[in-house]
Parts: sequence; C-alpha cells; structure tokens
Amino acid sequence: MQGRTTAFLLAVLFILHVFMLGKASIEKRPLPSDSGGGFVFPSPVLKITSFEFKGIVSDLLFIKALIFMGSTYERKEETLMKPEKWQWFARVLAASTDLDPYFVDPYLLANAHMTWEGGMIRETNTLLEKGTQYRDWDWMLPFFAGFNNFFFLHDNAKAAELLMTASQRPGPSEQLVSLAVKLAYKEKMTENAILFLEAIEKKTDDERLKKEYETRVRALQARLLLERSVSAYKDKFKRSPDSLQRMIEKGIIKEIPRDPYGGKFSIAPDGQIICSSDYLLMPGQR
Repeated sequence: MQGRTTAFLLAVLFILHVFMLGKASIEKRPLPSDSGGGFVFPSPVLKITSFEFKGIVSDLLFIKALIFMGSTYERKEETLMKPEKWQWFARVLAASTDLDPYFVDPYLLANAHMTWEGGMIRETNTLLEKGTQYRDWDWMLPFFAGFNNFFFLHDNAKAAELLMTASQRPGPSEQLVSLAVKLAYKEKMTENAILFLEAIEKKTDDERLKKEYETRVRALQARLLLERSVSAYKDKFKRSPDSLQRMIEKGIIKEIPRDPYGGKFSIAPDGQIICSSDYLLMPGQR
C-alpha cells in the first residue's frame, strides 16, 4: 500500500514538473534574449519538488545568482542591468530564502546589490525582514533594513523600530543603541525610546553604560512630560504655548522639570520641546 502511494505521488510530481516546464517556456518568450537567468519556479513548487534537499536547492539558487552578478562585471560593454534582470535576480534570492530562510548569504547579497545598484529598496527590505523573523539572534539583518529605511526611504519611524530590534540582539555596539534612540527622538517617539532604553539598561552588565542609560531615560522622561503638557495646553486653549512659563501660569504644569545633563528646556516656534544640552550624544562623547 505504501509503495503504491509513493508511486502515485511521484507520478503526480512528474506531471506537475512537466507542466511547469511548459509554463516556463511560455513565460520566457516575451523576455528579451539577454534578460538574464530566465524563469524561476515559484517557491511552493520548489518546496514540493526539492523533497528533503531544500537546503541544497537553496544553495544552488544562491550560487546561480552570485555567478550571474559576477558575470555582469565582466561585460565591459554592458555596465547597467535592465529592470527585468534585477527582477529575475530578486526572484532567485527570494526563492533561495524561501527554501532555507536561515541561510544568511542571500540576504547579504541582496542588500549589497539590489539597494545601491538596483534601486530595489522595498524588495530588499522584504527579504531582510523575512530573515529578521527567522534569524532571531542576528542583529545585522534588522540593522541593514533599518539603514535602508533611514537612508533610502527617509522613514525614520520604521528605521528606529528596526534598529531597536537589532540593538536588543547579541552583538551590536552601544553606538547602535544611541542611533536607534536618536531616530525615535527625532520622530517624536519619546515614549518608545524610553521603553527601549529601559529594556536595554536591564540587559546591560557594564556599569558605566547602565548609569548612562539611566540618566538618558530621566532626560527623556522630562521631555515626555513637557510634550504631553504642550498637548494638554493645545487641547485646552486651542493654540500652542509661547513659553514653558506660560504653562506654569495656566496651571498645566507646576514646574519645569530638571534636565539631568544641566541643560534648559524651551519651546521652539513650531511647538517642539528642545533642550540646550544634547543628551542624545553617544556614550563617551561628552
């Protein structure tokens, strides 16, 4: 009985394989002859037909993409790849990581070429965020995705979120923690920055850094209090306060909180809370 089931399954897979080969030839016809590597089987099909050899097929797809990318540097007459080639390259790396989502090299290859050369930032980040989910010990992948959001997409809020994820994993430097807090601070995500720093402080064994993070948390808490007070003032009087002293006079706050770095808080013309001390400098730079 088991032999019949196996034979039947193999027959079905063979028919499916022949069908997909026919589909591949049809799909490939509209493409120019120099379009690159050709058709890429969908990941669900590859997962079925790879059986227990998914890791090997993932490696082969990565090598195929790597060789193709290397060959583009040998073609002196063609320095720029056409869009359909980039799409093929992205599909190969996506299939490779679908078969083996823990394989780090395809993610790194995508980030190295699809961003700066191919302009495929969102497609790259989709891959990196997949890797971030599976490789939950790896800080590099969320770091790269955070950088792409910051540098290419100008999405500081998403960048801060990803850098916070990277910072809470083993390995990253204290400068990465500071960068994550800076971006959250810039995007008025002060409460997020506080919660993040409190979590980092609890995991830190270095007493110097622990004290630094505690001080930074107090500074951010003072800022958060003033931000919320400005919002309360706007809700009550339908306009922004022209000074912190005005909020005291109107009973919104009792006093101006103290900046642990010795600076003075004030309100910018746009209503944003600012401080004369830059307490978001990286540890050791003051």
